[in-house]
Amino acid sequence: MRRRLPTPLGWALCVVLGLALGWLCRFPLINTWLTGWVVAMEAGWTPVDPTMVDDGIAIYFWFIGELWSVFALLAGPLTMLARRWARLPARPWWWTSVALWLVPATVLDLPALLG
Repeated sequence: MRRRLPTPLGWALCVVLGLALGWLCRFPLINTWLTGWVVAMEAGWTPVDPTMVDDGIAIYFWFIGELWSVFALLAGPLTMLARRWARLPARPWWWTSVALWLVPATVLDLPALLG
């Protein structure tokens, strides 16, 4: 029989791993935000910043695709492996993990991006 963590330790593992992966998730999230601004500049919805649109828009999409791929290749297996050690049901575990991935970017980066 596989050894499993008690429920409180399972939730602690979920929170710690979710926040750690959330720190990594900041990088694709911020670059996705910037790509959205470049798309808005190219569409004429916002004033154009020449330093952001000189290289074209394709480089932004390629870069965020790579960042999201690396994040998914790290976060998916790590979360699945940690979930096997805990006695927690899969649905609340995954929803909590994904919500925690957004917390560091929301707390550390969003005020600077909006301000």
